[in-house]
Amino acid sequence: MQKGQFGLDRRDDGAGIRYAALVEALEAGVAAQLLPLLTDCLEAEKAALLRQMRAEEVPQDGAEDIANLNIIAGQILAYERRWKTYFHRAFAKWPEPPRVEVHDAFSLVSDDELQAQLIGHPTIEALERRHADVLDTIDRRLWSLAAEMGGKVRPANPFSPQHLVDSFLYTFTPADCGPRLRGALLRHFERLAGESLVGVYGWCNRQLADAGCALAGVSDYATLAATMVSARRGDAARGWGEDRALAPASQSRSDALRGNILRHRVRSRRDARGERVPGVRSLRAEEFLAVLSLSQGEPVPPMVAHTGYGRLMRNDLDRMARSLGIDSASARPSVEQDDAVDLIGMLFDQLAANHHLSSSALEWLARLSLPYLRLALAEPGLFEQASQLPAIRLLSVLVELWDGNRRTGPHDAELHGLADDAAREVVDGYQGDDAIFVGALARLERALEPLRRRAAVSERRAWQAIEGGERLQAARRAADRELASRLHERPLLPAVAAFLDEYWRPSLVQAWLRAGPDSERHDTALALGDALVRLDADAAQGHGAQVATRLIELQPRLHDCYAALGQEPAGAGSQVATLVRELASPDAPRRVHPFEQLAEPLAEPGGVDSHLALPAGLDGLEGLEPGRILVQMEAGEPVRALRLAWRSPLSGTSLLVGAQGTRELLLSPQDLAAMLIDGRLLARPPEDAVEAALQRIETTLTGPATE
Repeated sequence: MQKGQFGLDRRDDGAGIRYAALVEALEAGVAAQLLPLLTDCLEAEKAALLRQMRAEEVPQDGAEDIANLNIIAGQILAYERRWKTYFHRAFAKWPEPPRVEVHDAFSLVSDDELQAQLIGHPTIEALERRHADVLDTIDRRLWSLAAEMGGKVRPANPFSPQHLVDSFLYTFTPADCGPRLRGALLRHFERLAGESLVGVYGWCNRQLADAGCALAGVSDYATLAATMVSARRGDAARGWGEDRALAPASQSRSDALRGNILRHRVRSRRDARGERVPGVRSLRAEEFLAVLSLSQGEPVPPMVAHTGYGRLMRNDLDRMARSLGIDSASARPSVEQDDAVDLIGMLFDQLAANHHLSSSALEWLARLSLPYLRLALAEPGLFEQASQLPAIRLLSVLVELWDGNRRTGPHDAELHGLADDAAREVVDGYQGDDAIFVGALARLERALEPLRRRAAVSERRAWQAIEGGERLQAARRAADRELASRLHERPLLPAVAAFLDEYWRPSLVQAWLRAGPDSERHDTALALGDALVRLDADAAQGHGAQVATRLIELQPRLHDCYAALGQEPAGAGSQVATLVRELASPDAPRRVHPFEQLAEPLAEPGGVDSHLALPAGLDGLEGLEPGRILVQMEAGEPVRALRLAWRSPLSGTSLLVGAQGTRELLLSPQDLAAMLIDGRLLARPPEDAVEAALQRIETTLTGPATE
């Protein structure tokens, strides 16, 4: 029998679990290739909006859309999880059709559903037309695979454009972005997915072909399915339930790449220390689970300094085993059980050592170590990179909620309490059923959602107010420089100097704010000031005819400049008449005119100007993107977790907010760098808590063995 890429027999009657592994591998592979498109679409739309702003073609909701894009980008991990959750629905019981929500016959389609249908249908049709041939091939191979798995109906293609577009619209809902932004993101998805799906669909087709999935015609499917189902009667004990639904297939041990490497390394270290006692039998799986279950229900013994979670678990398990009459001198954990204890112990040691947890959080962490030890024995893929297991996501969320949380206010106490409740649910309820983790995570996310939404609104208001003030000062500072360059040591008529100071400079500020310093509108405003200065010079030299001609050409622009600053037509005409009268007199007195700065002075002489990049030596801060968590540790103050909400594109100033999204610190690049260097701020890794801990474990285990 031949084997494909996934180690599947091309022909193996009754191999339902193996075919389920193929479906899982296809889901994981396609998800990994398409997930980056979410970020790519956000970046593409943000770049498009910024180009429109520079060209003065910004849509009506442009500012709101950019703010929403920044919020989504700061929470991209949550949106990626939302996409994966919906994307998984089509695979949950494939080849059985996914369960759909049934509406009452008289119920109306909601506005959100209607908008999704209207904007999604053209994209679906475009992608289906573009990839029609390869989709037909994949459909036929999926029909063969479904028949092999005992499917009774023609299966849906879980990789179809319909499902991909539905997943995208489920991820970016009307609550996250307005209709214009949602439609624009979908158009970017159509373009980017259209390119990516060429490779994705080709990859799917190759995997199905390598696994022995033949091309089946529509007319062949009923006969093929009936034949396969008939041949499988009596095979229900091998992964099939009474309703012919495929039992969930966990990841095989051979696929757990990182987990296998970590297990091998901790085992090698134990062997080097000679910890195995010859002649002592290994605990059977049921014995170990019995001891584990009893230990899980007992109070946690106090953690002795430098004991570590691995030693704590071993001591507790030994004590409980003795109470059951199992002496460690005659029976000890097996090699696989020791591997799990070592790795879970190291994982929880890392979580405790690299986060600032309260005493109650540390106690919950110790109590959680036993359920996760049991999970490590049952789930080979627990330690894999980018694991999407609910148990791993839940543990990361719990640690992040506890980190730097000393319950100093009602909001912090509420977050800590939500994490405590979820931990209690796992500790009290987990006895091998993974649904406990799924339910606890779902309930925790539902409770956190409104809190996060309110925090996002507060955060956005905070940085928008700061950004608005920064932009105004930057525009004023730029206008001050332009005015100074035209008035410096240059004698001018009083009317010309007054126009430049009182009307032209504010018009530069308006153009800078509304269109940007590199825009055509700003260049046009600059040109008006230069033209007036040249007219003054020509008038001083007695070039009356030339001055009169140029004045006639400039009058509409002068009127517009006056009007933009609130002058009535009559007042604007009077101002222009004063200019004309003074310019018509070559002998009118001229002098150098002083002026007051519009912009506030910089906070410090060497401060970062509005148009400059980060100062030399602080470029490393560019890797600290909004969304990162920083823990503040000030002498005499409680430790607290802050979030980098925004970094000014003008000055590099960083806004740090608390859990409620309220402003806590506004730091210049120099101040932020200083606090990071002296340890008053600790930046958490961009990965989630568990993934960062696993990466540190990998680094530790590559070094020499230590006692």
